[in-house]
Order: sequence, then structure tokens, then C-alpha cells
Amino acid sequence: MVAKYVAGLRALLARRIVTIVAAAFVLASIVIILVRLGPPARLPDVKLPDIDMPKLPNIPGFSGLHPTHYERCEPGNHTEPLKQWKEAREKYDDLMGDKFTIAIQTYKRPKELDDTLRVLLSEKIPSLLEIVVVWNNLDETPPGNFKSEKGVPVRFRVSARNSLNQKLLPDPDFKTKAILLSDDDVYYKPQDLEFAFQTWRKFGQYRLTGALPRCATPDAQGVWGYNFCSKDDKEDVYSMIITNLCFSHMSFLDYYSSNNTVMQKVREYVDDHFNCEDIALNFVTSYLTGTGPLLVNGRDRYVNYEPAQGISKKPGHLEARSKCLNDLTEMFGCMPLVNETAHIERGVIVL
Repeated sequence: MVAKYVAGLRALLARRIVTIVAAAFVLASIVIILVRLGPPARLPDVKLPDIDMPKLPNIPGFSGLHPTHYERCEPGNHTEPLKQWKEAREKYDDLMGDKFTIAIQTYKRPKELDDTLRVLLSEKIPSLLEIVVVWNNLDETPPGNFKSEKGVPVRFRVSARNSLNQKLLPDPDFKTKAILLSDDDVYYKPQDLEFAFQTWRKFGQYRLTGALPRCATPDAQGVWGYNFCSKDDKEDVYSMIITNLCFSHMSFLDYYSSNNTVMQKVREYVDDHFNCEDIALNFVTSYLTGTGPLLVNGRDRYVNYEPAQGISKKPGHLEARSKCLNDLTEMFGCMPLVNETAHIERGVIVL
């Protein structure tokens, strides 16, 4: 019995000795390899270059946040604005939906205004109910109201002050849901105007629907730039229809002119810079609906006199408009504009 115990002990010790020797051999091999390789090389110190985030121009009241800090607007997140817009829509439910009103803003351009009125009143436009001239010539008495040979009333509304916001007022005497916002130097031909209105009724009641598209494009740093939309693009992308010639639902004018805190700041900004009310209304419509505008072309191209004098002819116009895009984005807290590609031409729909 003792002999068996001693034999088992010797076998156990032999196995342990073999294990220890094998482990020592492996450890010695690792040490030899490390000695041959030498100590690990030290990575050189690398100084990363300083990166300056692009900054927007020094804008009074602007926080300096980079525009990329603002995400796209999601209408579902705007509970109170959507409630206010719903109330505005209900307010105008009783207005006519099968007729429209033209609101033409004018300032010291009598020839352009006369020419535009002459064309618009020369032919019967079945759905045109009234033309209201927003008279911003505060030092001049407007002509008297009259009715055209085709039976269309023309009313001159004297503005409280010379402000671009005056054209966007929801006039309490308007009788239609659809308002064609227009400058005194641009118009659709009469037959095309009727087509544009019927297109608004069918497809664009809650979009700005009109003739002059514009684009908002971010650069590599995310700063928004205003431009006339490149004709070289494979897709005719646009995100704004400016109010030189476009249909708007009364509810959008109501919201724009409301006591909403953001809209009060927007209107003050427009008055201070005497610019960008049309960009602001595009912000409003896309902010509330989550959709972009609708481009509508007639059989003939719209007429634009492009007079020598005007806001768009001043030096730095595009830069000022780009500044508006970035300023308004901060005011809204997000970028609401939506790119669209579809447009409608008289006789054809282009998707």
C-alpha cells in the first residue's frame, strides 16, 4: 500500500516538473524575442491644427451659432403654432373659395402700376373678384377707387407706413381665401392667371403657389446662401416662391401678422432691413405645413418690367438675402424650407 502511494506521488511530482519546465521555456522565449525587438518605439508628438468654426457676419441680436446647429423643422413639434394656424383657417372658412383677390403693393412707380392694371383689367378673368392696391406712397394721395369695364373693383388701400409688411396684412375687407400677392411691375397674362388660380385651388391651397422660384443652398460650412436656382442642375430644385407674384391662403397672412412672438420679431426685422418679407412668408408656410411651395408657369412667361430702381437693384442684394436666410433660421430655431422639384405648366404637369 505504501509502495503504491510513493509511486503515485513520484508520478505527480514528475508531471508538475514537466509543466514548470515547459512554462519556463515559453517565458524564456518571450524574453528573447522582446530583447531582440527592443523597446517599443515612441510615437512622435503630433500637434493637431487649430480649426476655426466659420462665423456668420456680426449681426445685431444674433447669437453667432453656426447654422448647422439648426435642424430641419418638424411641424409636429410646433404644437402652439399649429393650433394658432388651425384657428386662422377656421376664421376664414366663410370666405369665397372659388374667387381670388389681387393685392398689389406699389411705391412711387406710377407707370409700372398703370401698365400692370391695364393688362389685368383688359380681359375677363372669370375668378378675379377684386384688385387692392397697397398704396405705400405716403406723401401722395392715391387715385379714387373705380370699377373696370369688365366689372372688377379696384380699391386703393393707404398703408399706415411704408413697410413691406403691409402687403401681407390680412385685410379685414378681403372676401376670398386666395390672395395673389404681387408687385406693381410683374404679372401673369390674364388667361394664365386664371390657370394659376385654378392650379392653386386643386394643388396648392396650403403652399405658396406662383411664378418666381428661388433657392436656399448651404455651403460646405453650412451657411445658407440665397440664389436664383441654377439652370445647370439636372433637377429643377427650388425651395421658395417669392411674393412678387404668388398665391397665398389668408391663414398664412393671418399667422404672419399675428402677435406670435417669433412673428413680431420677424416683422421688426423686415422693417429694420426693408427686405425679406417674401423669404419670411416662405418660412411661415413651410414651418406650418412641412411642405415646399409650388411653381406654376402659364403658356406665356410672366411679365416682369424689372425697373432700374428697386430693392433688388441695390448693390449687395444677394448677400443681404443670404443674411436674411441665416437670421430667420435662428429666429425660427430650425430651417423650415423644403426643396421641391415638381412644377406645373399650363397643359402639362412636370414631376
